Amino acid sequence: MTQEEILQIERTYSESKIQHTCVCWFRQTFPDVADLLFAVPNGGRRDGRTGAMMKYEGAVSGVSDLILLHPHGGKASLCIEMKVPKRKGSSAGSQSDNQKAWQKLVEAHGSVYVVCHGIFEFVTAVCHYLHIDPAPFIKRVLDTYAIFR
Repeated sequence: MTQEEILQIERTYSESKIQHTCVCWFRQTFPDVADLLFAVPNGGRRDGRTGAMMKYEGAVSGVSDLILLHPHGGKASLCIEMKVPKRKGSSAGSQSDNQKAWQKLVEAHGSVYVVCHGIFEFVTAVCHYLHIDPAPFIKRVLDTYAIFR
C-alpha cells in the first residue's frame, strides 16, 4: 500500500479504530515494552453515576488517550492524544481546553506530549521520542499495514 492509500483508509476510521491500529503496530514492533503503552479510559459517553464514580476514583479530565510509560532521553513519558485526520468537508480533530491544560502540565513536569492524526504521525512521534529513525518503521507500515487493521 502507499501512504496516500493508508491515509484515505484512515479518513474513514473512528478515533478508536485509529488508536487500535497504532497500539497493534507498537506492540508488534516493540514487544519488550509493549505493555508500557496503555490506554487511559477517560473518554466516551457515560451516565452521570459512572462519571461521578470515575472522578471519585481519580479520573482527571483532559488526560491523553495513550501513555508510553518508558522514560527516555531525560523525559518521563510520552503522552499521545489521538485525533481523527482531516476529512472531506471537515477539519481534523482538535484538543479540548482540558486536554490543552493537561498537555501544559505534563510538559512542565518532564513528559513529551503529542497529538497524532493517524498511524504515520504516531510512528514518527514514537520514533522521535525513542531517538530512532522513523523511515524503516514507516516502510514496515507501508509493507504490512493490513495486519494492523
